Amino acid sequence: MVNKQHGSFVDRTGEKHITNEGYEVEIIEYFNFYNCTIRFNNGCTVENICIGNVERGNIKNPYHPSVYEAGFLGIGKFKSKINTVNTNYYSYWISMLSRCYNKRLTLPTYKDVNVCKEWKCFQNFAKWFEDNWKTYMQGWQLDKDILQKGNKIYSPETCCFVPVEINSLFIKADKSRGEYPIGVNFNKRNKNFTAQINKYSNKIHLGSFSTPEEAFEAYKTAKEEYIKEVADKWRGQITEQVYHAMYNYKVEIID
Repeated sequence: MVNKQHGSFVDRTGEKHITNEGYEVEIIEYFNFYNCTIRFNNGCTVENICIGNVERGNIKNPYHPSVYEAGFLGIGKFKSKINTVNTNYYSYWISMLSRCYNKRLTLPTYKDVNVCKEWKCFQNFAKWFEDNWKTYMQGWQLDKDILQKGNKIYSPETCCFVPVEINSLFIKADKSRGEYPIGVNFNKRNKNFTAQINKYSNKIHLGSFSTPEEAFEAYKTAKEEYIKEVADKWRGQITEQVYHAMYNYKVEIID
């Protein structure tokens, strides 16, 4: 710790303290008790800090993974405070991180799903959100599966905004499906297999078949046609990239 006395002014430049998060910080510029610049031992510099907070260790490292032990705010113009223009960005970011890293949640469909290194920093995610604002509408959802089927990474290259109706087309329900392929059930009474599809919130019976494979083929055809139908419905609002991804989407028996 270094104190330099200049008359009645005590220059506290050079002092080192430990934060409550365990980081060492050094005061690299000292103007007065309410205004100093500090540098963390990981090289991060923060300005306009009250020396009292430094002494008590109440200084947050903006690059500390404080959100589900994975995400951090970073330094930039985007804030997490409620009632600001950035609030929407932050709520989407928190929700994304929660699905991947919240240990209190048990979401089988998000097993092994991660957020790319770039988006673990809120500033980077918010910048992408701002750049893609024209493709966003209130209530739309952030999707990672449409542009790249089977994708396990939230990233700028794999994500897009889509309405709930589109996002729900690609939700998997492995836990409730049972032993047969998607869209297929066994009819115990008739000893055959049936295929059905949920279309516009209604269950549509597609027929009865001798094998689960035949039933699945009926489901596959109906589901791919339905995805194209919904894509046409939303064309002009979703991006052309999303539209073409939906038109080229193939339903597989292992889905």
